[in-house]
Amino acid sequence: MDLFVELMKGLLYAGIAVAFFVLAWMFLRLARIFSTTEKTIKEVSEQVVPLLGKTHVTVDNINSQLSQLDEAVGDVAGMTGELDQTATVITRGVRGGVIKVSSATAGLSRGISTFLGGEKQQHKEEDS
Repeated sequence: MDLFVELMKGLLYAGIAVAFFVLAWMFLRLARIFSTTEKTIKEVSEQVVPLLGKTHVTVDNINSQLSQLDEAVGDVAGMTGELDQTATVITRGVRGGVIKVSSATAGLSRGISTFLGGEKQQHKEEDS
């Protein structure tokens, strides 16, 4: 029985030793995974940080271009307003001139009609 207990202790120690080696092997694998992950993160950081810098510069350039475009659009809007005012003034001037010319033409036409028609009316009155 003493031999059996000794055998069981030996198996128990052997099992613990195997478990320890398996656990050590797993920790070594995990350490390799962490090392690989750390290298990958460093490589990604080395590539991403310059890209972020370039992106920042690109966004700044885009903002500058948009600012210039905004100024240009504002200038065009101002010019459009001025052109609208100019067109309104020209339209009023032409309309006023057309009305005056039209009135003068109508008055002249009526005057000529009356002058020429007045002689005919006098002949009609004399005939009656």
